[in-house]
Amino acid sequence: MAASDRAPVIRLTLPLRLSNLSLRLIAAIVALPVLIGATHLGGWVFPALVLAASLLAAWEFGRLAEATGTAVAKPVLIAGTGLLVVSGHQLVAPALTVLLLAALMWSLYRFRRGGTGTDWLWTVGGALYTGWLPGHFVTLRAEERGLEWVLVALCSTVISDTAAYAVGRAAGRCKLAPLVSPGKTWEGAIGGLVFTTLLTPALAWLLHLPGGPLLWVLGFAISVFAQAGDLVESMLKRTAGVKDAGRLVPGHGGILDRMDSLVFVGPLVYYYVRWLISAP
Repeated sequence: MAASDRAPVIRLTLPLRLSNLSLRLIAAIVALPVLIGATHLGGWVFPALVLAASLLAAWEFGRLAEATGTAVAKPVLIAGTGLLVVSGHQLVAPALTVLLLAALMWSLYRFRRGGTGTDWLWTVGGALYTGWLPGHFVTLRAEERGLEWVLVALCSTVISDTAAYAVGRAAGRCKLAPLVSPGKTWEGAIGGLVFTTLLTPALAWLLHLPGGPLLWVLGFAISVFAQAGDLVESMLKRTAGVKDAGRLVPGHGGILDRMDSLVFVGPLVYYYVRWLISAP
């Protein structure tokens, strides 16, 4: 058979690498039912989920600190994170005391062997960042209507992150903080603010939560805090010289990369409820 008579061979090449957006969507589809289910169950399940996520975030924070050349006390960091998550507001004073003393003693031990004497700052700061701040979700869930308020915090944060990402990709031109996070734009930040401010009151209304006009303020503040939390974690990664804190969550990096916005939003919503809603 002549070469010209041969049937053409058609080769199909399937894309083996998913886009970042596709990975984000897949991760969200898998993670959101677990997160919402644990929030709904409450009891010990929700605190256990927050504790597990915080401990993983503490491990990733420790790696970031080590990348800067800091001799962070990882055992103290992880133990302190867990202690701050489970201690709640009632036992925070002794928990902080134990954490501070342990971190200072570790720093003294390292200083005698050539340490800088400032390692304890990363240890204490890391435990506060990955333990104390996320722990507000546990205390918020225990409040009256805590389930609904946690859902507002979670969903509004997702709205802010998603809207900022989508608007930034579609229309982003002006860099928001090029030295911290080159991909973020003012257009994306404003998109996140607008969508969250509009949708948070609607979500609270669907859940029959009180608040009135203050819910508009809450929505705006959630987006501000969520985006600030994202930028703070980006700053830590730039300091460490890494792109992601970890690789556990496809499309998002590590647990800390996924928690960065929530870390700031949890305390905001908790004190909003305690001071403006539950206060006599």
